[in-house]
Amino acid sequence: MATLSAITGADRGDTKAPGIPRGCLWVVAVSLAIGLAYVRWRSSSGTVGGDFEYTLAAAREIAAGRSPYSIKQFVYPPPMVLVIVPFAHASPATVWRVWLGVIVGAPFVGILAFLSIVTGPKSWWLRPVAFAVCSLTFFYGSYYPMSRDLALGQTDTILFSVIVIAAVAAANASSRLRGAAIGIAGLIKVWPWFVALALLQPHTRRRRQSFMVALAIAAIAPLSAAAFGWSGILGLLRNVLDAHLQRVVSDSVWGMPQLWFLHTGQAVPVVISLPLVIVVTALLVAWVVTLLVVSLRSSCDGALGTWNVYFCIILLLPISHRQYAMCALPLLWWWMAFAIIRPSRDWRMAVLVGILLLWWLDQTVQWPYTSSSSTISSLRYSVPFIGDLLACSASVWGARRFETLGKLPTRAAVRASLQESSVAVSSSSSEV
Repeated sequence: MATLSAITGADRGDTKAPGIPRGCLWVVAVSLAIGLAYVRWRSSSGTVGGDFEYTLAAAREIAAGRSPYSIKQFVYPPPMVLVIVPFAHASPATVWRVWLGVIVGAPFVGILAFLSIVTGPKSWWLRPVAFAVCSLTFFYGSYYPMSRDLALGQTDTILFSVIVIAAVAAANASSRLRGAAIGIAGLIKVWPWFVALALLQPHTRRRRQSFMVALAIAAIAPLSAAAFGWSGILGLLRNVLDAHLQRVVSDSVWGMPQLWFLHTGQAVPVVISLPLVIVVTALLVAWVVTLLVVSLRSSCDGALGTWNVYFCIILLLPISHRQYAMCALPLLWWWMAFAIIRPSRDWRMAVLVGILLLWWLDQTVQWPYTSSSSTISSLRYSVPFIGDLLACSASVWGARRFETLGKLPTRAAVRASLQESSVAVSSSSSEV
């Protein structure tokens, strides 16, 4: 398996450690993770989330033989709600507590998947430490994207794990698993299908196979909507389009200029100017599209490339909610792990990791959001968006910069490592 350490050629330190220190590290890490997750679950189990109420109502419509899209606020493909249909008529409070357990438990799948690429000489202590750091940054009580997801009863933690699996599959050149994960992401919500753009990156192994698997799974969404007749298909399209017209703060290149320079009723604009809206929107779009193009042209490690592309996508969405940023959180973990596995005196690496740490700290502050007073300055609303933009820019720049310096693992290195591993295994088998 090509891993974060294996493809960097890092051969420092001992690969083994006494069982007691390693076991103690894991006990501490797992205890911390479970404790943080439980506190999150318990603190959110009181009030049923608004979005979950719509999902439960859609499940009841399906149980009654009607289209789920008669619920105007339901904007997701049918497969996700079908899981809840058997419990549609149970007590909402009971179903809500179980659903919270799913929301809180799902991130552990993604964290463990991420750890699978953190192996090698230092992995005996790096893995439990990484598990603790991943759990702390994700379940920390003030981490707002997670708080928002729990308050609404959303599915972004599930999407997080699916995106991580897609990224890890890209790093390990597992084309079918990568395509399946991208397709499943599109069954959770519609817009994650755009993550398939990451398949356009150079040296992508079996690109066509990944795309066909993703397309086959993604086709389940319209086919399941068609099971409710034309009202199902048209209802899905109508609800999705209506959702894009909702009056909410959008942390994207389209939403922020309107908040800054128009009367939206959501915040106090900096100045009223339609020309400024057009110019600033064009500049921001050009900025993020440039980042996306650079990401697609980069031959960096597949996992890093997938997360960079995802980050660009959420910045380009017409309506981008704050909790979407949680799926880009592994960028912080990846760069921290890379800095440890491949230590460098290059000050730019320290700056890059520092920017991502500040970005995470920015996400722990409960900045004004949709339900806040319209008397608050639009600049305060836009702090998380600015943090997202800078963090995305830093990661894309770092991927390109350290790749050209020969310090960053590339897909070609992944393939070479896989071939070397298979040759080594064959040689060992022959000797036996």
